[in-house]
Amino acid sequence: MTRRHSIEEFGPEKVSKNDCAADDLILLAEVVDAGGFGAASLRTGVSKSRLSRRIATLEEQLGVTLLLRNSRNFEVTEIGQQLYQHGRRVRAETYAATTLAKDNQGEPYGTLRVACPTALVSEYVGRIASEFALANPRVRICLNTTMGTAASQTSHADLVLVPSVKGLPDSDMIVQRLAVFRYVLVATPAVAEAAGHPVHPGALEGVDAIGWGGTEESVRWHLEGPGQEHVEVETRVRFSSDNLMVICEAALAGLGVARLPEALCRPYLEKGRLCVVTPGWAPPPIPIYALYPSRRHISIAGRLFLAELTKQFLALSA
Repeated sequence: MTRRHSIEEFGPEKVSKNDCAADDLILLAEVVDAGGFGAASLRTGVSKSRLSRRIATLEEQLGVTLLLRNSRNFEVTEIGQQLYQHGRRVRAETYAATTLAKDNQGEPYGTLRVACPTALVSEYVGRIASEFALANPRVRICLNTTMGTAASQTSHADLVLVPSVKGLPDSDMIVQRLAVFRYVLVATPAVAEAAGHPVHPGALEGVDAIGWGGTEESVRWHLEGPGQEHVEVETRVRFSSDNLMVICEAALAGLGVARLPEALCRPYLEKGRLCVVTPGWAPPPIPIYALYPSRRHISIAGRLFLAELTKQFLALSA
């Protein structure tokens, strides 16, 4: 996830020769998080040469080596890792302090960094974020796409959206469930007819399917049916993508049976361009979660945007 901010956000730039300044620790955290000086420069707006000079000065002041770098490798020493953790905490506390000061102004203000899976951005969150920015002119939204996992570049986000059917791993993040999206199996009427209009999932064995990411030639689909019955079906993947809109377009093109959110394909179902395959049987619903560092760190803008997401997601999933 790429972000850009000024170092003035973190405190005074000038450092006395004998002090380990807070903003130098924050710069160290930025460089380590980015995996190098070039990427950190893009994030912070501080030149690569200046970043390198500041870290070198910090090493000289402390009498330790924090980073091992050359043209090919970038490694963090053991003491560097320890100071990196301190830098992360200083950065979080500084952000919390500036958020508190801005919130005292009583209106949404400042930068809100949101990380979200590509499929949700293209279909829902991009529109919601644009409308929110228009309604709140003092808020700057940075919307970045992820691969849809809790670990996908979340260290610089104020708010992270994650779909997860199996729950989320333990972390120190605050977790809020926004909505639960129902999924259905869909295909064009022609594809459904060619498959014999299957009623039970067993009839889908070997059917042409549209997969989610991956390169496997066959995938087992887990489906839930009446009376909480569960079955697994072996499908033949003819086309796959990690983007739900692309999967929807592939289904509309007649490439096979697809697993899609009901809300996404509802207009095509109503127009008859797609139909539900094996009615009553469907993939498990997928909850959408919002993650953020702590209730103390989330700004007024973050809280209001979260409330708007919850409202609109609940309407979509109804």
